[in-house]
Amino acid sequence: MILFAFAELAAAKSSFAAPHYPVNTEHVREYACSNDEQKSAITESEKLIAEIIKKSYPELAQTNIFVKTFDSPSDYFRSRFFLKWFLTFQKTRYIIFVNPRVFGSNQSPPEAIRAIIAHELAHIAYYRRHNRFELCGLVALESKSFTARFERGADLEAIKRGYGAGLKVYREWLYRNIPADKIADKKRDYFSPEEIELIQNAVASKPALMNFWQRNVPRNIAALKSANSDKTFK
Repeated sequence: MILFAFAELAAAKSSFAAPHYPVNTEHVREYACSNDEQKSAITESEKLIAEIIKKSYPELAQTNIFVKTFDSPSDYFRSRFFLKWFLTFQKTRYIIFVNPRVFGSNQSPPEAIRAIIAHELAHIAYYRRHNRFELCGLVALESKSFTARFERGADLEAIKRGYGAGLKVYREWLYRNIPADKIADKKRDYFSPEEIELIQNAVASKPALMNFWQRNVPRNIAALKSANSDKTFK
């Protein structure tokens, strides 16, 4: 089911161009944007992705990452790998999807956008570390429990690489810009501003907690507080 989901997303109407390589004009024509808002969102996202990779994800410097747009009332960025290359065993290409609304009239703060892109790059770094057979395990994303661990794990990676403050700002902005009935799901699957602040404060005094949490992704604030109160961490 997860492979069909990837295929559906890859067929979304949008444009893409590689942020670290010369633009492939054939691909640009194939995925031509329908309006200036989409083009602007892609251009800005490409610039930010390149900036964040150079600063914080050097292991992705030679990775084929493309940007496409999508529309959603509650999601603003997503990351996937190209199903075509996954199934044919060619060199895998990755996609970051951007919702142009994030750059719209009620634009998310710049530091928040950088932080959520860092979260998506954490996913791509995860995909690159695992082979195709291991990635088949992502079918577990059908499980809400696995989804929460997967997304919170990407949050932890972004926080570890210095994007905690921006991620907190992003979640505060997100809660104001999605339907109210979606907020509980977001708080289940991702760290809330309160949880992010707790993680930052705890890791500042107990650095070993970050590695522990990355191995044992906390699902709620109670789990965070429990580990933070453990005197074995220094």
